Amino acid sequence: MVHTSKLQKRLATIWEPPDLFVFFKTYSRRPARRIKKGTVLFNPGDPLGGVYFIKEGFIKLYEVSEDGKETIIYLTGPGNLLSLRAIVSREQTAHQYTEAITDVVLYTMTMQEFFAALTEHPEHLVDLIHVLIDRLNHAERRVEGFVAGDATSRVASFLHDAAMRFGQTKGETIIFPVEFTHQRIADFVGSFRETVTVALNRLQKKGLIKMTRSKITILDLIRLHELALGAKIK
Repeated sequence: MVHTSKLQKRLATIWEPPDLFVFFKTYSRRPARRIKKGTVLFNPGDPLGGVYFIKEGFIKLYEVSEDGKETIIYLTGPGNLLSLRAIVSREQTAHQYTEAITDVVLYTMTMQEFFAALTEHPEHLVDLIHVLIDRLNHAERRVEGFVAGDATSRVASFLHDAAMRFGQTKGETIIFPVEFTHQRIADFVGSFRETVTVALNRLQKKGLIKMTRSKITILDLIRLHELALGAKIK
């Protein structure tokens, strides 16, 4: 009955985002560990070994082509889970390279510990639904960005998605807690670095963003989103 009442209470506020930090801090049997920038956590085919919660820092999942070109598949950061596929699939191995692009603080739980916590506290199943929907929304936004067409639209889509997921409001602008180099954006949107530089300069000239070295500030999120969906810059 106690479990049922907690689940009912959580369902009554199903729209509220989860606090996964509290979940992992409460139920993980080991302290958070620090990972240095540049550490590759997984290579393709490596066993995942459990579920990982990012408390601090940013991680990229990427693939490398036969000619050595890197393509970023997913960028994730504070408040998010790693190895999500392992939760809902029998396959327990990594599909991409997983690398820390900043210093990272991770909580870990084995799959057995994770499912035991969900069994004892089923209200957190709602939190898992939120995580899955967020990942789906990200995938849809990325498809929208590629469908929109040109490189400028794809760069706008990347910046809009990153702003929605990681951006920090500062006055009427949005800043990022991680540096986005032109090459890193190029690896994500599937363009050459020089093409991304041209696109970023165009966005800055039109007053949508401001650039200072590798730091990008969003000045007009609405127009940036419109451009990401294929609208013309006015």
